[in-house]
Amino acid sequence: MHIVIGSFSHESNSFNPDHTQLDDFSPRLYGDQVLDALRTAGRTALHGIFDTLTTRGSAVTPTVFARAVPGGLVSQEAYYTIKEELLQRLKRADSVDGVCLHLHGSMTVAGLGDAEGDLLASVREIVGPQIPIVCSLDMHAMVTPAMVACADGLVGYRTAPHVDAYETGANAAKLLHDALQGHYGLAMCAVGLPMLVSGEQSETEKYPMNELIPKLEEAEQQGEVLSASYFLGFPWVDVSYNQGSAVVVCREEQSRARDQAEQLARHFWHYHKEFRFTTEAYPFAEALAAAETRNPGPVCIADCGDNPGAGGSQNIVYPLKHMLEKGTSCALFGSIADPASYRRCADEGIGSQVKLRLGRLSTGELVGLAVEGTVTHIGPLGAVPAAVVRIQGIDVVVSSRRAMMVDPEELRALDLEPEEYGLLVLKSGYLDPKYEAIAGHGLLALTPGYTNQNFRDLEYRHVPRPMYPLDKDFEYNPRSYRMC
Repeated sequence: MHIVIGSFSHESNSFNPDHTQLDDFSPRLYGDQVLDALRTAGRTALHGIFDTLTTRGSAVTPTVFARAVPGGLVSQEAYYTIKEELLQRLKRADSVDGVCLHLHGSMTVAGLGDAEGDLLASVREIVGPQIPIVCSLDMHAMVTPAMVACADGLVGYRTAPHVDAYETGANAAKLLHDALQGHYGLAMCAVGLPMLVSGEQSETEKYPMNELIPKLEEAEQQGEVLSASYFLGFPWVDVSYNQGSAVVVCREEQSRARDQAEQLARHFWHYHKEFRFTTEAYPFAEALAAAETRNPGPVCIADCGDNPGAGGSQNIVYPLKHMLEKGTSCALFGSIADPASYRRCADEGIGSQVKLRLGRLSTGELVGLAVEGTVTHIGPLGAVPAAVVRIQGIDVVVSSRRAMMVDPEELRALDLEPEEYGLLVLKSGYLDPKYEAIAGHGLLALTPGYTNQNFRDLEYRHVPRPMYPLDKDFEYNPRSYRMC
């Protein structure tokens, strides 16, 4: 069998006014470059797709492997450039039996909207109606009618934080390979769930998701259901198709997929008022005060209103200002994405005294925080150049661009030992498991920013209504939200 594969992924935040540009996609690999990346060890969804198909003896044609840190809407130049690379390689492929892609499901393009629906429609136009298309998706996908119409199967992550990307890619590849080998078709149905929920309210090892995910597994234990997924949508994008969904893929029987998807959606809706923060959550001043009472350390406070992992700008310094005014010490704050301040630190060098105007105080201001400190380290924060500035008793990480705070080893590469601090304030949403492993305690700080957790503070103009929790106490009928 001959399968075309690829990955094009971004989570787009429409409240962040800075568009995601072509150069923000890193890696951005094409053709044989994709194969070179996949032949090295990795845990991405595309690695799972590639390993599963090649282990089962399928020939694969790579197209693209492109992803970017979540951010503002994707520019048309970036989207159409990468899309065209994927489509041209698909057109040149001979004797295609199937297509297996990893997409995010919440990539939104400025002036276009539903990127995945648009991309899948173009793929379908090239391969025709008979060639099966299966995709793995992030749990925070917004499944649309266009995606359901053009794909044969959509398979979602089942963990938040997302630690099953590889396994989900492998499951999508198995779904496609088994259907081709067994000479049967795939029937899919999606049922919308009119609600907005953040990842910080839906960690899968905690209630209510720990009661919902097993329902997917139970559905798949029935012989007719090949795949079942819950998608939660993405609350920081204001589009007319934003919602969660239940998606079921069956062997050929559309009616079975429809019935099972409605049943799963109805079960999910039973819990829709149960989603609350799964970590202690306070406004920042209260979170800081609470941290002082928690022992042993380090206490990790997630500055979740300015979370780059959900498209935040990562440069809002209100929390740092408060910490300096309170005289906080033995603390690390990071990272602030501020190219100009990073360049100043790099130019002045380690040991220098620098005066900086860091970030900005709020989303509505351009003025930053005037500080003076000592440059103590310069080096990489993962793949991003960064500097450390000691300001009073706080080590502040300043990065040249946005960088997700997911691994304490990246701090150690800057000669910082996270476990030696009493307090870590991280530009993050829910803590990555690698930070949870070293934290004595974890807290959420409900801070201002483009990933504000209070959805009522956001100016939604396009999301469909009614929508929970913007609207309360409305009736839900799964049949009215069916996409099949």
